[in-house]
Amino acid sequence: MSNSHDPGEVLRHLASTLDIDRTLAAFPGLTREGLRDVINSVTPGQELSSGAVLMVDGAARGNPGEAGAGIVLQKSGDRAFRQGEYLGEATNNVAEYQALLLGMQKAADLGVRNLEVKSDSELVVKQLNGQYKVKNPQLQDFYFTIIRLAASFERVTFRHVPRDENREADRLANLAIDAKDRIEL
Repeated sequence: MSNSHDPGEVLRHLASTLDIDRTLAAFPGLTREGLRDVINSVTPGQELSSGAVLMVDGAARGNPGEAGAGIVLQKSGDRAFRQGEYLGEATNNVAEYQALLLGMQKAADLGVRNLEVKSDSELVVKQLNGQYKVKNPQLQDFYFTIIRLAASFERVTFRHVPRDENREADRLANLAIDAKDRIEL
């Protein structure tokens, strides 16, 4: 099975179409054998939507400057948890990593086992997916902390999204900067 295909997405597509050929066409590179592996990977009684989606964003007014972190954590069937955290002075990249750390810690505290992280920081996502090296020593500390934390989940994926799909996390980061405090909505 190709690692680039989310089993939940594949199975939801298959369930909605009940057409193996259309499902294979919708996921380039997925073979019949790979689809069989996806189906076999689901434990009987396992709920596919048992995980959570975490949207994160860091903001800095100046680089470095006053900074904030915003998170939106949506567990299946629950009301979304929204938080902004004032960070003091930081660079934008540090704020992005701090937002991610804050959100992953909250997800772990809530017992989330499968986490899909969405961020508009291409740098952070590509570093965590192993596509970019982490050269900055301060970012390395955050990187290794997040990698250790990720190991406590059954599954964590990091996905880059456009800024317009991450507006709520951005709004929370900026509200926290304005308030110079933590906010929860």
